[in-house]
Amino acid sequence: MADKKLYYDKIYGLVMQCRKNSLSDKQWCINNDIAPSTSYWWIKKLRQQACYEIPEHSFT
Repeated sequence: MADKKLYYDKIYGLVMQCRKNSLSDKQWCINNDIAPSTSYWWIKKLRQQACYEIPEHSFT
């Protein structure tokens, strides 16, 4: 179970990197060789876990 938590923590870290930059989610994913659909799937999955707070992307 701890391995699964570590995996989710790693994914959460990537999602937060994406959300804390000035690029759109899609452009950040493209720049980091991640399919945007995969990113959105993980955001949905992490929110369902209710252990992670994923902020909406705000462009500053």
